[in-house]
Amino acid sequence: MDPSDDPIHVLLAVADADGADSSTPAAASIERRDDRFVVETVRDPDAAATLRSTDRFDCVVAAVDFADGDGLGFLVDAAEAPEPVPRLLVIDEDRVADPSAVVAEALAADVTDVVRVAEGDPASRLLANRVANAVESRRAAVEVDRQRERLDRFVSGVSHDLRSPLNVAQGRLRMARDDPEGEHLDVAAAAVDRTFELIADLLTLAKQGEKPRELESVGLRETVEECWATVATGDATLVVESDRRVLADPSRLKQLLENLIGNSVEHGSTGSRADPGDDVTVTVGAVTPMYTATRADTSLPTGFYVADDGPGIPEAERDRVFEVGYTTDRDGTGFGLNIVREVAAAHGWEVRVTESADGGARFEVTGVAVDE
Repeated sequence: MDPSDDPIHVLLAVADADGADSSTPAAASIERRDDRFVVETVRDPDAAATLRSTDRFDCVVAAVDFADGDGLGFLVDAAEAPEPVPRLLVIDEDRVADPSAVVAEALAADVTDVVRVAEGDPASRLLANRVANAVESRRAAVEVDRQRERLDRFVSGVSHDLRSPLNVAQGRLRMARDDPEGEHLDVAAAAVDRTFELIADLLTLAKQGEKPRELESVGLRETVEECWATVATGDATLVVESDRRVLADPSRLKQLLENLIGNSVEHGSTGSRADPGDDVTVTVGAVTPMYTATRADTSLPTGFYVADDGPGIPEAERDRVFEVGYTTDRDGTGFGLNIVREVAAAHGWEVRVTESADGGARFEVTGVAVDE
């Protein structure tokens, strides 16, 4: 699935049917022009204001005659949202005394775009194109900001985590000049090895932020079992409780699962086991919405989880475990769970850590598209 095919949710505010102008059919027909559009049409100003305040929509479109001729005012108010979306005004040139003045006023009010239509020319294709362009531009800008934040975190991680082993190597090499028979060269070599480990993880992390171009139907059980075969699991036990198929980039999903499994097996969920994998049971299963008599919303989170029966993660530490460089293992790089978060974010998923049924750690990945 190409991200450019993502649905475009549009809030469409049009005039009451009795007084509707030609901008109303122009706006109402955009859904038929592009199968990406999911349009919710509203005529009542109060209802529109309520919907406008939610985060359900990628774009707000209003006819100029909406809300007794205050369609522009409705769009101006929409700009006050914490994360404003593109706002487009539709003007019927045959019913507005001075269309150019309205256009100038709208642009001065920082409305994203203005679409002018004439009677008998609904121009729905033009409107659909303008909406799609505005939404895609915003999504691109959001992605640029996200990548910039990732770059800042990446640079911070590189500068902080590489400095320590390089300083050790530098210091020991200097000491080896005066004491060539000592252990200084061995320590320096170990520090260099540590540097290469960090570089490998940093390069992996750097590749995770880009949004996957294509998603495939991937079997959760098969992928988990492949990961289990490649991770050093020792005497740990694997239990897979789901045959669910998910839509994901197969390679990145495998990296995500390898890191989650590795966290449970190698560290006992950040515990201190004598030997990695000793007596650990790792369980992978499906996250399923909890339907009730009053809640049957199919949009409730779905996904999968990786849980263990280790000592768990203290509640105060659960947000920190995803930070670059966070580790409780002296030999760990501190990038594994950050890679998990980046893979999830690139797919549009969310990941969180809670307590498992056995008192260990449970990592839940939600927002995952399921291929039933």
